Amino acid sequence: MTDPMAQSDLDSDPAHPPEFASAECINLVTRRRNGAEVATPVWFVPWNDKVCLRTATRFGKVKRLRNDPLVRYAACDWDGKVSGPWLEGRAELILATDARATAIDRLLDARYGERRAEMNRLMQAEGMEPIFIAITADAP
Repeated sequence: MTDPMAQSDLDSDPAHPPEFASAECINLVTRRRNGAEVATPVWFVPWNDKVCLRTATRFGKVKRLRNDPLVRYAACDWDGKVSGPWLEGRAELILATDARATAIDRLLDARYGERRAEMNRLMQAEGMEPIFIAITADAP
């Protein structure tokens, strides 16, 4: 049985350009307190008109998002080479205990398979606490 909270359709995401359907990653740009931008390619899934991802609480992007939730992002490859237009949005941090995190996690598992399973094992071995990020695009 499919969990309706964990459904994603990359081809019909109305909030994002078509490049997101075939993109391996998004290039997520967060800002330091001094305004300097930091770009990070990350795995993602579209969900409920948002772009969602999982990371660890100890990573710099989480600290930066706590200080400034405004982001820029674009479809890209694993090396960060952008393949579509840049969007601006607002990021929300979602704790791993939130029901939304379970839905996002399932979508990420389905999309990235064994590569993600290996990354999860590595993060667990390092004692990293997961946290999720949901990005809502600004209206055009």
